[in-house]
Amino acid sequence: MEKPDVIITWPSGLDYPLCRWQLREYRSFFKDVFLTFYEHGDPSYEEFIAKSHPEFKCLFSPIFNEQWREAAVCVGLRNSKSDEILFTEQDFFWKSEDFLNRVKEARGKYDIVGIKQGNRLHPCFLQTSRELIDHTSCDFSVKGQDKDHFQKFSEEALQIGTFIDLKELGLFEGRDWYHFSSLTWNLLRIKDEDITEMHELPEFLIYNQYSRTPRVPQSERWMAFTYYAEHLLTKFGRFLDPAF
Repeated sequence: MEKPDVIITWPSGLDYPLCRWQLREYRSFFKDVFLTFYEHGDPSYEEFIAKSHPEFKCLFSPIFNEQWREAAVCVGLRNSKSDEILFTEQDFFWKSEDFLNRVKEARGKYDIVGIKQGNRLHPCFLQTSRELIDHTSCDFSVKGQDKDHFQKFSEEALQIGTFIDLKELGLFEGRDWYHFSSLTWNLLRIKDEDITEMHELPEFLIYNQYSRTPRVPQSERWMAFTYYAEHLLTKFGRFLDPAF
């Protein structure tokens, strides 16, 4: 089986250093890695990330309407040349090579491997074939309340192909993988200086500290943002950096 192309949609105004590290660390498992940026707030980290990671293919998706995710996914698919596709998100982390090897083995038996949320295949981690994707309407848009991105695609894909959930492979959240679904929400609340509704705060603060890893190039502006996050969210944060 051909190695998958990775497709990730990326808001230009945010950085995810641990995602960049993970994609670089396991780069040999993938054919191409597509980061499809869409305009989302200032400052933009698109140029910094593109220059820092020549091993990734950085694309840009213009936003014509509220369906930003669908547009960005389609840009990635149009540029991808692999027969195998892995949709994932910046807030999904796997533990080791064993995770990816078991997913690859499962793809030899099932058409779709990933996570099912209700009747939706969750795009935080979803691997399937280009052939199956092309047999759907390639509609990745939101379809209303409780029908998030990938809703129609999921319904069509599950009618066409066989599916197995990660947990059925013995891959469990908190042991083999972790989906930090509140990550982008929290980052945007900090940017808006509105921290009245933050989720999984202990995990976020740990993530925030780990994200300053020296294992990937770091933007000085984003590093300052991580200290600013601690300044806002903790009583001791202002003592961690002389800027405060």
